[in-house]
Amino acid sequence: MATFFKLLFQLILSPYQGWSDVSHDSVPVNRLLSAGFYPLILLTALAVFLQGVYHPGFTFIILFEKCIVVFVEYFISFFIARFIFTSFIHRYITSEISEKRNDTFIIFPLSLLALATLVENCIPIYMPIREFFAIYVAIIMWRGTRYMAVRSEKVESFMIMSILAVIVPPFVIGFLFNAII
Repeated sequence: MATFFKLLFQLILSPYQGWSDVSHDSVPVNRLLSAGFYPLILLTALAVFLQGVYHPGFTFIILFEKCIVVFVEYFISFFIARFIFTSFIHRYITSEISEKRNDTFIIFPLSLLALATLVENCIPIYMPIREFFAIYVAIIMWRGTRYMAVRSEKVESFMIMSILAVIVPPFVIGFLFNAII
């Protein structure tokens, strides 16, 4: 888990060097998921209960529903992004398709969004940290085009596909679940 967070913060501080470190460390995807991504989204979801301390008007049921929504939006987003990448990545890359590379490229930006949501849930006032941080996550993804071996003439269309596959689903799923609740 320490390696996961080291790589995550390296991506925040220096995206280009961060992707180089991700490539060099070559952590197995199962380990990234089980020791990094899943515990992070669980911690992010549980941080929703801190809002009950800051806003006493929220009942346990409301907080529990919000907790489930936060967990589900990131959990489902990973599989949506994985499906989209599996379906369309062959159009953009020059090398052989690597599921490990695709999954790693999906896990880290989603983890960064989850980290922003965690911070947002821990502060007593509403600040759209995740919404603004999503722009920086897109820049981090752009710096990862070399990691993904994207052809230079396809970078723009790859970025559109990546943003629609990785960044947009948590927002859409969260919006839909919150509208239902």
